[in-house]
Amino acid sequence: MENPKLKETLLEAKKGNELEREYLIRHYKPYILNVVGHVCKRYVTWSSDETSIGLIAFNRAVDTFEYDSGRTFLNYVYLLIKRDLIDYFRKEKRHLHITSDDDQLEHSKAEMKASLESYHQSTSTTALVEEILELDEKLGNFNISFEELESHSPKHRKTQIKVMEMATEFIKYHDLVNELIEKCIFPISSFSKRTGYRPKSIERHRKYLITIIMIQLNPEWSQLSTFVQVGPRSEKI
Repeated sequence: MENPKLKETLLEAKKGNELEREYLIRHYKPYILNVVGHVCKRYVTWSSDETSIGLIAFNRAVDTFEYDSGRTFLNYVYLLIKRDLIDYFRKEKRHLHITSDDDQLEHSKAEMKASLESYHQSTSTTALVEEILELDEKLGNFNISFEELESHSPKHRKTQIKVMEMATEFIKYHDLVNELIEKCIFPISSFSKRTGYRPKSIERHRKYLITIIMIQLNPEWSQLSTFVQVGPRSEKI
């Protein structure tokens, strides 16, 4: 989340806004786990003692990070977590291989890169799950669940394209879109009269059509849009 919103969120967390702090922890949870795992050189879970050390270090990073320090927030988090874990292992008299300063710097860079790659992959997956949950909530208004979409999805590419074209055509009519959202009922008759699509065809793919319309109406669902591959050139749904 290295974007303008991060500074605002960090400032609010520093002021004592626990909701913003919880958001940061939840958002960076995959990164914290990855850094702890890299430093410990083994798989760790959120309940591991070492992860608790990492979480404490993350909270301290939130409280002490300064934007004019010349480093990124993630880099600062990484350094604090690694430093605290090394101190923890020393106090526990547990073996931790520590290389020379030069080697450690290069090793840290490699670890940082690997952690970031894993973090971005994890956050992409998390974002997709969150978007699916948001979609599922909207579909619930139409008595549609995300789980049942597979059985209602067109099996042939030509049909998929046709339904997506129908969805694109539908959102051109703002009054129909408003009616769909406000009444949670697809205006089959009105849409059919304006476009020439057969009512039976619309009804046959109604649930899938509503889903595609919801996705097109919410472009902020970037992960879901990519996953579903909405568009006339779609290869799969």
